[in-house]
Amino acid sequence: MWYAVIVKGQNRPPTARTADKFDLYEKSVQTAESDARFLSRRFRAMTGRPLRNLREDFCGTANILCEFVKLHRLNKGIGIDLDLEPLTWRSARLTQLLEQQRNRILLLNKDVREVRSPKVDLITALNFSYFVFKTRAEMLQYLKNARRSLVHDGVMMLDVHGGIDIPIEDRETWRVGNFKYAWEVKKFDPVTHNIVCKIHFLFRDGSRIQDAFVYDWRLWTLPELQELFDEAGFRNIHVLWEGTDRKTRLGNGVLRRVKQGRSEHAWYAVVVGQK
Repeated sequence: MWYAVIVKGQNRPPTARTADKFDLYEKSVQTAESDARFLSRRFRAMTGRPLRNLREDFCGTANILCEFVKLHRLNKGIGIDLDLEPLTWRSARLTQLLEQQRNRILLLNKDVREVRSPKVDLITALNFSYFVFKTRAEMLQYLKNARRSLVHDGVMMLDVHGGIDIPIEDRETWRVGNFKYAWEVKKFDPVTHNIVCKIHFLFRDGSRIQDAFVYDWRLWTLPELQELFDEAGFRNIHVLWEGTDRKTRLGNGVLRRVKQGRSEHAWYAVVVGQK
């Protein structure tokens, strides 16, 4: 889809001056509608009942929650983020939803480790946002609190990426409509697994938004996360692994439960645990 900004009544390509970085982020990085449906399908497969109460930690612009409440009139979403800026951005745009839909979204400007109520069916943190926790103690505290925040058969889902290309200090650029999205690994420490990543946006007029988003993370591994899920008290812990398209050699968007993965240049997976 071509992306345009309305300027003086005309459709014009975005520039660094006119573009909205959060809007660009959603178009470049997220697949909110399919994510909301995926979470709903997996929850039903695990519990035998529909997902009605979803909590998104590190929710940013809460795009997934907006799509989730559209799926059913009983669906409710809670978004938590310590950064007030994206929450404010979303709050100003909730009018894009129907009134009965936006009334079922609650946005909280809090630390995810401090929120335990209301209890929900499923908690997720996507786009590797929980990588902000750099120690086992921090991750364990987060997972234990999340487990306490779930109903009796609730589910926790965290996405993960890895592969030999992921920690390489380099920049990749993709065209999205009529702007470009660049992902840069600025720094990686193999001893601590600390990694600094950046997102930039480039436009047709030669302008750019440099360092639109900067992430100072720890690159967690699948074994570490599964062990921490177990230590936090979760059961039914497993990994959903994304398949690879034979022609493009890129992820095909299909995630299946596996006991073993494949050594690839880049892979994507989801760690799942149940209360």
